[in-house]
Amino acid sequence: MTPMERWNWQSVPFRRDATGEALYDSAAHREAIARLMYVVENQAFGLLTGEVGSGKTTLIRRLMTGLDEMRYLPIYLCQLGLKPKDFYGELLSHLGEAMPFGLSKARKLWSERIQSQGEPSGRRWVVVIDEAQDMAEEMIQELRFVRNQHMDSTSPFPLILVGQPEIRRNLRLKKYEAISQRIDMAYHLAGMTREETAQYIRHQMKQTGTNMPVFTDGAIQMIYTASRGIPRVVNQLCTQALYDAAARDSEAIEEGHAQRVLTDQEWQRGTAS
Repeated sequence: MTPMERWNWQSVPFRRDATGEALYDSAAHREAIARLMYVVENQAFGLLTGEVGSGKTTLIRRLMTGLDEMRYLPIYLCQLGLKPKDFYGELLSHLGEAMPFGLSKARKLWSERIQSQGEPSGRRWVVVIDEAQDMAEEMIQELRFVRNQHMDSTSPFPLILVGQPEIRRNLRLKKYEAISQRIDMAYHLAGMTREETAQYIRHQMKQTGTNMPVFTDGAIQMIYTASRGIPRVVNQLCTQALYDAAARDSEAIEEGHAQRVLTDQEWQRGTAS
């Protein structure tokens, strides 16, 4: 029996694609959104980092869907090993141009069009490069040219890099100093606190439309310790604990359910003693 059948839920909690009221705002998420809006409004260069599963892509989705469609045109790039030709190809397509043969011609065409015409329909671009830690080295170097279209006085559009902590470490390298100096806003998205994790779990359970089951304080503590407050890991642990409780016809998620889930994970990883 599934948890949804066991407790007659109206919707499933802890979903990765949660939207609207199912979303939970931690203090870190609110701070990140505020800083990203600063980047957007000031056509700045921003860097958002966070551990895997910390909610970076969810934040970017919220940012982009919340922008005024009459003022902004979001452009989202997420490609393994992103190279300059991929970058310019995407931007030129939004200007109605085909990608010319050769990077230098693409760069020249893009520069001419962006300076003479600007954004299509009068809307300001908001360019996001997700999984930025996987960018090709030449793309990282290309960012200096991208941000240098008007003699460093005004950039043509806000640019946001989103990635895992290694992109931050990479940008500290001497060879990328010219790029890192151009970053106007950098923010690292940490995991939720213990109290936020408890609030997050209760918030998610409210979305089911019932009051059952309840996560006990002991189970929440174990889940927080194991997940370090990383939302994706919290989701995984809570979902598995719910299945464990449903199979045992339990009315609450207790430490025993959480412990079985954690022990099973240890066996799968080969770390169980």
